[in-house]
Amino acid sequence: MDKTFRVRHFKASVFAHATEDQSRVKSSLLNILPLSMRKSLSIGEEVVMGHHGNEIRIYGVELHSDLAYETLKYLICSLSESDKNILLISLDSRVGDTSSHLHIRLGKQEAYMGRITIRDGNDVIKILVTVEGCRTVEDLKKFLTELIKTC
Repeated sequence: MDKTFRVRHFKASVFAHATEDQSRVKSSLLNILPLSMRKSLSIGEEVVMGHHGNEIRIYGVELHSDLAYETLKYLICSLSESDKNILLISLDSRVGDTSSHLHIRLGKQEAYMGRITIRDGNDVIKILVTVEGCRTVEDLKKFLTELIKTC
C-alpha cells in the first residue's frame, strides 16, 4: 500500500423512519463493519423531525486512523467484483469538495441481509471516507485500486 495515502476518517450513517424496526436498521449499520468491531463500537443516535413532522433517527459510527482503514478495507473487499468496478468507474461522482473525500452509498436492506452492495438512492447507508494525501481523483483511484489488490 502506498504510504503517501492514509485513511484518516470513516463515517457511516443511516436514517431510520418511525415505521422501521430500529434494531434492524442498527443491524444493517453494524453489518458493514468488520466482525471484530461490531460488539465493541457504540452507535451514535440523533433524533430529527422529518418534513411532515415525523420522527427520524439517524444512527452513525465514526472511526479514525487504523480502525478507519481496517473498516474501509473490509467494506471494499466485501463488495462484488462488479461493485468494485462500479466504484472505480463512477469515482468522479463520489468525490466530495476535495479529492480526499470519498462518498459511498450502500444498500440498507442488503446490509441487513449481510451483503455489502453499492446502491444509489434514498434507502441507503451513507459512507464518508477521508483519505489523506489524495489531491486528485486519480490519486484516489490509485489508492482504491491498490486497496482492491490486497483483498
